[in-house]
Amino acid sequence: MLADRYNGGHSAQQIAGQFNKSMNFPIKIILFLFISFSLASCASGPTPTKLNPDEAELLFARGEYQKADALFLDLARQLRPYKRTLLLLRATAAEARMNNLAKAKRTLQGLKINYAKADQRLLLRLTQAHLALMQRQVDKVLKLLAVPPPAGSNHFYLADYYDLRADAFNLSGNRIETARELIKRERYLGDAALIHANQQDIWQALAMLTEQALMQLRTDPPPNVLSGWMDLVRIAKTYQLRPAMLRQAVQRWQHTYPQHPADQQIIQGLLNRQQQDVSLPKQIALLLPFSSKFGKAAEAIRDGFLGAYYARHMKNRQSIHIYDVSNSDVTTVYQQALAQGADFVVGPLDKAAIARIASQNPLPVPTLALNYSQGNNIPVNLYQFGLSPEDEARQVAERTWFDGYVNAVTLVPTGPWGERVVQAFTQRWREIGGQIVNQETYNSANKDFSRPIRRLLNIDQSRRRYRSLSGLLNRKLKYTSRRRQDIDFVFIAAYPRQARQIRPQLKFYHAASVPVYATSHVFTGNLNPARDRDMDGLIFGDMPWVLTDNNHPRSLRSKIEPQISRVGHSFQRLYALGIDAYNIIAVLNTLKKYPYERFDGETGSLRLDLKQQIHRQLTWVKFVKGRPVRLDQGI
Repeated sequence: MLADRYNGGHSAQQIAGQFNKSMNFPIKIILFLFISFSLASCASGPTPTKLNPDEAELLFARGEYQKADALFLDLARQLRPYKRTLLLLRATAAEARMNNLAKAKRTLQGLKINYAKADQRLLLRLTQAHLALMQRQVDKVLKLLAVPPPAGSNHFYLADYYDLRADAFNLSGNRIETARELIKRERYLGDAALIHANQQDIWQALAMLTEQALMQLRTDPPPNVLSGWMDLVRIAKTYQLRPAMLRQAVQRWQHTYPQHPADQQIIQGLLNRQQQDVSLPKQIALLLPFSSKFGKAAEAIRDGFLGAYYARHMKNRQSIHIYDVSNSDVTTVYQQALAQGADFVVGPLDKAAIARIASQNPLPVPTLALNYSQGNNIPVNLYQFGLSPEDEARQVAERTWFDGYVNAVTLVPTGPWGERVVQAFTQRWREIGGQIVNQETYNSANKDFSRPIRRLLNIDQSRRRYRSLSGLLNRKLKYTSRRRQDIDFVFIAAYPRQARQIRPQLKFYHAASVPVYATSHVFTGNLNPARDRDMDGLIFGDMPWVLTDNNHPRSLRSKIEPQISRVGHSFQRLYALGIDAYNIIAVLNTLKKYPYERFDGETGSLRLDLKQQIHRQLTWVKFVKGRPVRLDQGI
């Protein structure tokens, strides 16, 4: 059967007979040679499939690094040395992106690079840049990639080059350059899904900027692609709540940028928005604990809510009914509000009260809770929004990680608040790869925090070593206390009175050069350079409402400043929460339908996650001469 497949149907005996007649060869020898040839042919198996490194590159571009790594290594085993080196460099980059840095570095050190080959030099730079990026070494990434790849380089390598630069600029907070590099990347993407994802990344980068910044920073006239994206994002922000005007503005944009590469899905998403996407309930019930220990907080939220209501001129189309839920069962008050005609509920403020309302699944009307519930079974109609100190602590962790730090120490007050904050920070810090080298607590009622600071910095241990050595030698020694040297930064949770003491004492104990990060609680919200000068150098995240350079076009600050109540001035952040709690109602459907959209609020740049929790993007500032000065200028 094997012989028949290769000889047109003639048997081995027939062929051997012909050879024997013509050449007088022994039949046995001919049969042996023929069968050996046939078996050798069968043993080689079917022709191997064509090797295609592009499949691995596509997996890499999609972020499927583990699969890409396995395929690159498999291909490398089958190809000649020159190609093998290229594939091993790509496998090393995939290992770096999986955060397996030790393995990636070992692999890279074992490779023999032929520097005479341009593609090997390029891939070496890309691999080193991936390693640097995963270690948040932004300057190193940009230095490695300062020179563009040679013309005609592999399009996957070119796309990776611009993606790396975009990631580096994004880590540094430079939104414009992030978008610019992503636009360049798109030229080398052949996959429709990758192009769509890339354009959403462009949108998200630019959506972090205010309308004013998008207008001011646009320098190139049409048909410049980046300017087109900036104009489109600005239009979406400006007319977010006015679909008819949004449609007209997008049509004008299309006329101005007829050849713009923006995905039709994005354009149609803007053109198809309807007025029903804008939620304008007729009667809003505001449920707050006015008669409880949180009464002042409730008043500040109420005043901000009403301030936004009157500023938006909704008096003739909307009514607000206010309910005190301090001494009543919250579910009873909730049902009362519904019976009286509420088609949207805002509140309550207490987590336990939110959990009780959430247990009524499904909720009959959309409800915006002003805190975050710990439960997982969240009703479809429940949205959650608040000023969570835990959320701020997690953002501090992310910010310090992006700033390139690894080793942290924490200093927080004793008690539940400090425990919640440090737990949130520590959990997020370890999730992203950071290390906690020491943690201390302090009594917030004290005025002197030197003892916990000495323990935090190991100053006491340094002193004990001095005393031990001095006693051993039985004589006095020249001595300067030393702090531990394995600290990249200090995270503190503190209010202004404590922070004004902690920062100088850290300097006194030889930690003047160590960066200090905190939540917004260190700042009163009112400028007081004389008192806050002691906090110079301290970095924290806060909301636009309380910062002096708050100038985004939709800000109500200048408009309603004369009407801000006394409690609104005392509890500024809660007042701003009240403003945003009212304003975001109208845009909730849009944020839910288009996850890449954001809302520029008084409390920050707001987005809605899949659990329908609203998250704020903080503005980062540093105390300079007693004043908070922005770190990220949004460019």
